[in-house]
Amino acid sequence: MAKFYDLFMKEMEETSLSIWRSDLLSEICGDVLEVGSGTGVNLSYYPKSISSLVLTEPDPHMLMLLRRNINERHDGKIKAEDFAADALNFPDNSFDSVVSTLVLCSVKSPENTLKEIKRVLKPDGKLYFIEHVLAAEQSRLIKWQKFFQPIWIYMCGNCHLTRDTEKNISRAGFSFDKIEKLNSSGGPSIVSPTIMGIASNIYA
Repeated sequence: MAKFYDLFMKEMEETSLSIWRSDLLSEICGDVLEVGSGTGVNLSYYPKSISSLVLTEPDPHMLMLLRRNINERHDGKIKAEDFAADALNFPDNSFDSVVSTLVLCSVKSPENTLKEIKRVLKPDGKLYFIEHVLAAEQSRLIKWQKFFQPIWIYMCGNCHLTRDTEKNISRAGFSFDKIEKLNSSGGPSIVSPTIMGIASNIYA
């Protein structure tokens, strides 16, 4: 999957995701953690003004490509770790910002992952996210998402089509500073409904 992931995502990146990544990360600052970094597609969108950047990726094949991409940048502020998103080996209150792009769809437990993200964020820290989600306002598309979900999970690395990620983020103790409901292009309609935004860590 690591070998073909970027190729599989190429059209979606060119038609929508690359623009969204650029907009979302343009003003991120401080010490930044990215979970589920894959091959490092977000690397080129981080501003040079950030203090540090830690990328986590548990899949060994993805991690190999990620570290190769980091090494090509010769930037001492960036490093990669092999931690899963629900088992982040960092102290509490370590980061100003956490980034999750197309990750919460495929983790074993979104609730546990968001709990870990909240733990490592500083009390006033921010979660930056782009996630494809349940087509909450499109009942016809929901039927197709539910129909294809079993095979999609099997074929696409545990990726779920029907997670209500907006609700999960809110329930985890975050307050939305900004949230946009979008539709990606260049890929199957069942993964088109997307949310993008920034949420503040507000509850202890």
